[in-house]
Amino acid sequence: MTDFIQQQGPAFLAHLLRRLADELVQGAADWYPTVGVMAPPRTISTLLALDEHGPLGVTELAGLLRQSHPLVIVWIRKLTQLSLVRSSTDPHDRRRTLVTLTAKGRSELVRIREALVVMERASTELLELSGTDSLEMLWAIERNCRELPFLQRLQQATKREAGAAR
Repeated sequence: MTDFIQQQGPAFLAHLLRRLADELVQGAADWYPTVGVMAPPRTISTLLALDEHGPLGVTELAGLLRQSHPLVIVWIRKLTQLSLVRSSTDPHDRRRTLVTLTAKGRSELVRIREALVVMERASTELLELSGTDSLEMLWAIERNCRELPFLQRLQQATKREAGAAR
């Protein structure tokens, strides 16, 4: 049976990428507990960023991870519920909330870093099966979207189509 979304062609790139992301995230979510990691897969980068950069504000985290502010707030809530991070008011700017790793969060990072070694091996294998430059190709798409956002590409294509129709 053919894949309906594949039949739709490049217009469904986002759908394909979402399916792939969902597969990878769900696989990690099912596997992480078996190796002692309790943090949800989508929050791992937040813990790593806090470990590398120290306490950060939500806006700084969102910028560093290139994720939306509301999404990072959701992740911080999950990590707070698991006692892996805590939030406090910045003593230098009372309007700003700082997010900090807890001792439990730091010990979780030891297990995360061990798990990421295996994650990298499995991901590398998957990428190699897909072609030699598949990861670079994905980074190139992301980089090209930063240089000219997809919305602008759609607007330009609309203008070209309108011009061609005349």
